[in-house]
Amino acid sequence: MRWLGRIFVVAIVASSGSLAFAQAPSHKVLYARNNTWPQPFRAADAQSVVSPFEVMKSNGWRENNTLGSLLFDKENALSKAGSLKIQWIVTQAPPSQRVIYVKSGTTQEVTAARVESVELAVSELVPTGPLPQILVTEHEPPTSSGTYQTLVQRALIQSTPNPRLPPFGGGVNTPSQQTVAPSAAQGGTVSSGGGGN
Repeated sequence: MRWLGRIFVVAIVASSGSLAFAQAPSHKVLYARNNTWPQPFRAADAQSVVSPFEVMKSNGWRENNTLGSLLFDKENALSKAGSLKIQWIVTQAPPSQRVIYVKSGTTQEVTAARVESVELAVSELVPTGPLPQILVTEHEPPTSSGTYQTLVQRALIQSTPNPRLPPFGGGVNTPSQQTVAPSAAQGGTVSSGGGGN
């Protein structure tokens, strides 16, 4: 009896026209597909290769344009270094990347004070026209103190050798006595004369 119910359901669906049978593609369509095979998929392949790099570039710009906690003082006002970073973002960054990210504070009031000080600094730099977008982020950019970076830079400068060549003499810089390349008949030996003997 089950099979009879199934036939009845199939007959109803077929009569309503919702059951359609797919036709096999023609030989011309198959021929065209086979002859142009790699071309339709090249754009998708190229996009799949490039898209991770676009994500990396976007993350790099976000990290670069983030004003971390160290760029604000105890009253959540922008420090001089923060003002200089905003100036660079507003004037030097590519127009498509002129977005300023502000690290959120411990409370909403702290975050609001940080955003307000950034908006004030931006409005001083861009008195007319559209202002760059200011977004709040949870990610703290990787930073270190200026004192540490100064010590590292000074140690690098002190450990750099003088850019001088060693005196001309023995060793690697001496001219070779060889005047002619050795031939295979000589067995690889070097003659100082200049001929085959």
